[in-house]
Amino acid sequence: MNRMKFIFVAGVIALLMLWGCAPIDGPADPDESEAPAVNPGASAEPAAAPKPVAKKELPPVPDGLRQRVAAAITNVRQRSMSTTNAFWTVFHGILGLGPGVELTDPVTGRKMRALDYICEGGNLRGIQFKPMLVPERSVEVISTGDGQGQGHTDQFISEMGQWSMPIDRKIIVGGNEYTFNDFVRYSQARALTIPNMELSWTITIVAQYMGTDVSWTNLRNKQLHYDDILRYELEQPVETAACGGTHRLFGLAWAYHLHLQKGGKTEGVWRGVPEKTAHFRDIAKQYQNSDGSLSTNFFRSRGNAPDKNVRINTTGHMVEWLALALSDVELHEQWVQDAVNALALQILDLQGAPIDSGSMYHAVHGLQIYYARVFDRSFCPKELLVPLPPGWKQV
Repeated sequence: MNRMKFIFVAGVIALLMLWGCAPIDGPADPDESEAPAVNPGASAEPAAAPKPVAKKELPPVPDGLRQRVAAAITNVRQRSMSTTNAFWTVFHGILGLGPGVELTDPVTGRKMRALDYICEGGNLRGIQFKPMLVPERSVEVISTGDGQGQGHTDQFISEMGQWSMPIDRKIIVGGNEYTFNDFVRYSQARALTIPNMELSWTITIVAQYMGTDVSWTNLRNKQLHYDDILRYELEQPVETAACGGTHRLFGLAWAYHLHLQKGGKTEGVWRGVPEKTAHFRDIAKQYQNSDGSLSTNFFRSRGNAPDKNVRINTTGHMVEWLALALSDVELHEQWVQDAVNALALQILDLQGAPIDSGSMYHAVHGLQIYYARVFDRSFCPKELLVPLPPGWKQV
């Protein structure tokens, strides 16, 4: 009896083990699997179709948030720029609102597209385009550092590229006709991986117009590969970089998404981009203020300065980066919703007052990227470029 009982128990255990050890890999999606092999001895009756796997729904975003973000964007759209504004203000206006944003001539009252005015040789305080001999027929945008002209190397070219600037767009410089490609070529040739270089905007330009697997000879006759300038940016400090490091993080995210879109892999130096993104995402969340705004000390420490323009500057720059860098699932998380809501309210709180142009237009650029990804892309100008890798919707 005991021997029979042992055999019975052992049999039950064996069956349970077979039943519980399912294959590790589940069935492939129907459109990814190979055609099944034909078994001559099998029944001609077709097998039952597999049941579709339900996808996880994205968490809902309150309609009140959509309305506040739309109202903040609309408020910035209604603010006017004129030919008396500095180049710095005007090209930031294009960054925030797109190539359709207009300038007004205060003398004649005539309105014109700001980008057309610049490309047709219009004069603005601080605008300095310099034809170069090397590379032949290339053009440099001079950084003036005075709040009137370009503030950072390649900033203007990068920000126009973020609105799908055609590479063959004609631009008048000193009465002569060039193309946007002539600006891009100089940006690429000038790239150097030496101390104190600023490549946060350069890496977006080369990635977008030349690719992320390109090699070239720079102005110092040194061979570079795109990986070299990406590695340089990854190794530079974030906290002490321009605008708290948000431009450096934004450039890395932009390049990474373009790299994946074009078939690149997250391997080699490219592994550093999602790692750096995740690290500073967690810091941004850790230092978030109780009202949803992000730290006025960026990633250095907690900060909640009362100055309204400072708050728009810091939260705006960080939301701009987060709206690009995070997955769809992350954009629906409560802390991100709170940050976006705080930024919209900050702009609406100053809807009848002046706001620093750089802060305001980077903020509204971020709000437009967020709105396009979470709510309705048609609300934003059609030229809005948000490079996201295929299948980025992580549901």
